Amino acid sequence: MFSTEKEIDNIKKLLSECKQYVELQKKFLKLDLTEKVTVLLSAIVIISVIILLVAMILLYFAFAAAYYLGNITQNLPLGFAIVGGSIIIILILFYLLRDKIVVQPLAKLFVKLFIENTAPNDRQQHP
Repeated sequence: MFSTEKEIDNIKKLLSECKQYVELQKKFLKLDLTEKVTVLLSAIVIISVIILLVAMILLYFAFAAAYYLGNITQNLPLGFAIVGGSIIIILILFYLLRDKIVVQPLAKLFVKLFIENTAPNDRQQHP
């Protein structure tokens, strides 16, 4: 039951390799998490900028439509009321369809980003 010097050295090497493997796995997880957070934050920034620009464009179009409808009806407040009512109807439709428009695409993005392709071998197989 006595161990030889060679067996002790082999056990020490094995423990050293295990420690190195664990350290490499920690580094890989940190890099992988950093990559995913970076992709997520950049997507949030890009989507926020796009939403802001689209909102500004829609605001100008809403004012233009309100003034146009006000000129057609010879009643400017009525033109603004028609545009406001249209916007309320669009908001109600958006609220009713929010799962298909917002929730499902976000869920798919998070699954794709955080669940799929987490193993190092998956990255090599799927370029």
